[in-house]
Amino acid sequence: MSIEGEITVTLHWNGSRVRHVGLGSTRPLAAARVLLGRSPGDAAALVPRLYALCGQAQGAACAAALRAAGADESSVPRVSGWVVALEALQETLWRLLIDAPRSLSLPSQVAAVGPARAAVAQAIAALKAHPERPQPALADAAAVLGNIAHHHVYGCDPGAWLATPDAATFDTWRDTTNTLPARALALLAATAPGLGRSDTALMPGLDDSAWWSAVVPALQQDPLFAQAPTWGGRPVETGALSRCRERPLVAALIARDGHSAATRFAARLVEGAALLGVLPAASSEAVGWVRAWPLGAGLGLAAVQTARGLLLHQARLADGRITDYRIVAPTEWNFHPQGALFSGIVGTESPDEATLLARTGLAVHALDPCVGFRVEVVRDA
Repeated sequence: MSIEGEITVTLHWNGSRVRHVGLGSTRPLAAARVLLGRSPGDAAALVPRLYALCGQAQGAACAAALRAAGADESSVPRVSGWVVALEALQETLWRLLIDAPRSLSLPSQVAAVGPARAAVAQAIAALKAHPERPQPALADAAAVLGNIAHHHVYGCDPGAWLATPDAATFDTWRDTTNTLPARALALLAATAPGLGRSDTALMPGLDDSAWWSAVVPALQQDPLFAQAPTWGGRPVETGALSRCRERPLVAALIARDGHSAATRFAARLVEGAALLGVLPAASSEAVGWVRAWPLGAGLGLAAVQTARGLLLHQARLADGRITDYRIVAPTEWNFHPQGALFSGIVGTESPDEATLLARTGLAVHALDPCVGFRVEVVRDA
C-alpha cells in the first residue's frame, strides 16, 4: 500500500529562460485520512509500510508523536535514533551513487548500493531486537558502509576526507578523484555551475525562537499548513545543507557558491562522512535525529531528521483513537511554491528543452524529494 503521490514541476519557458515555476504535490493529506479512527498500535504498525522511502523515519516519527500524545508505550514501541540515522546514510549513498549520476547521464553504481542496503537492513533488525546493545550492530554496519564509501564515494578514508579544509582542496579532490560522486560534481561544475542556486533561507535549528512562536502554532491551527509550510512566515530549505552549514567545508562552499545543487551534494558528502565516523562507538543515542513533545492532553508532536530534511508528525488522540493526524515532510519545505526549488530554477537559461529538463531534474534530485516527480515544460511566447 502506498499513499505517497508525486511532485509536479511545471516550467514556463520562453525558449531561452525559465520565467516561472509551478509546483504541485498530491501527497500531504493522504496519511491523515488513512490513520483517522485507528488505534495507536495499528497506526504505528501501518505507517512504516506506507512509505517506500524513509519508512523507518516515518515510523519513528509516528511512534514518537503517538507516545507524546499519551499512547500506551507497550503498544507503540520507541524507535532508536540510530535506526533513522542508518536509513539516512543509506539514502545518501543512493543519491550520490545512483540518482545524481543518472541526472548527468553518467552510469550509476547500483552494485555498490546493494550491499549497503543489506548491511543497513541487518543492523536495523539487530537494533530492534536488542535496543539495549546498539554497539555491535552499528560497528558491523560501519565496517561495511565505510568500506563502500571509501572505494566508491570518497576515494579515501571518509574520516580523512572530512578533514578537507577549504573549497580549493575540495575542488582538487573533485577534479582528480575517479569516484562517481567526484566525477559527477566535476561534470556539474564544468557544465552548469551555479545550477539551482537559491536565496531561500536555510532552516534554523529547533532551538530557534520561531519554532515555538510560529511553526508549532501554525501546524496546530492551520489544517493546510502541511501543504506549504513556512518558518515564521517564510519558506526555508531543509536537509543536509541546513544541518551542516556550520561545518568548515560547507560554510566555505556556501560563501563561494551559495545554496546551489553542487553545494547540496557536497553537504551530503560531509554529513555521510560524519555519520560514518560516529557509528562504530555508538557512545550515545543519535543526538537530535528523533525528538518529541507533549503539547497538551492527547496531543503530541515529533520532529525527525531524515536524509531529506525535517519530518514532522502531529497526533491527536481521544478515547484511544486517532482523531487528527498531520504530517509535514521535507518535500513540502523544499518544494514550497516559493521555496528553494522555485527560487533556484526561476531565471535559469537553457539552449534547448532537453537540456532544461535534464538540468531541472538534477536540481530536483539535489533537493531530494521523498516522492517521485515529473517535470513539464510550457512554452511561453
